[in-house]
Amino acid sequence: MRAMRFLLTGLLALLAVVSAVAEPRSVTEDEFRRMLKLAPAVTLHYRDLECRPLAFAGFAAAMQEKGVGSEIERAADGSSVTATIHRRGAKSCPSPYPPVTEMPPFDLRDLDGRRVTSAALKGRPTLVNFYFAKCVPCILEVGPLNRFAASRPDMNFLAVTFDEPDEARAFVQRFGFKWRVVPDARDFLDRMRVKNYPLVALFDAQGRLLGTKRGGARDELEAAAVLPQLERWVEHLERGEAP
Repeated sequence: MRAMRFLLTGLLALLAVVSAVAEPRSVTEDEFRRMLKLAPAVTLHYRDLECRPLAFAGFAAAMQEKGVGSEIERAADGSSVTATIHRRGAKSCPSPYPPVTEMPPFDLRDLDGRRVTSAALKGRPTLVNFYFAKCVPCILEVGPLNRFAASRPDMNFLAVTFDEPDEARAFVQRFGFKWRVVPDARDFLDRMRVKNYPLVALFDAQGRLLGTKRGGARDELEAAAVLPQLERWVEHLERGEAP
């Protein structure tokens, strides 16, 4: 299931508002950074439709065009963000950052308010499930994921979503998801370059990324194959074999 990249609808709305008043003003770069919730130390870059570097003024002007949005890419270490102009239906620009090879550092809270960090997960292999509440294939995979986790007490299991805590909690309660869930984790999802859901990522005990696997069960029949496929995939990666 393809999830839309982080489109900057907030900026579009603000641009629409300021253009409607008697004396329109330009959106400042500081305002844009606040929309993205970026720390002052984070470097922000812009690219045009042809993936070329772009000044903020050109970026803001392009965002006012009909059918235009923006795709956000974050460096795995969180030090840099690139916003690229994107027209609906057009091909995306390649990422300006190298592939993710290890778990990006994070310090978040789970649904119970307990702190969970990337450092604390080291020492055991970790399987991370990326999902969101309205994703039908994500719902179909809950049962198989629960059974796999029950069969592997030697591993860490973490489910990560961009859903707000209330929505994530309702999902857990309705579908009986038994993994530890971290809600409202957009920054971590962006740094992991998650574009499709559901997705699982396997990390070794040192936090190195061994591989990722897309889900996508469309019905109960396909969902029945999720567990054996996941078992084989994890086994091959742990042996250092191609899945």
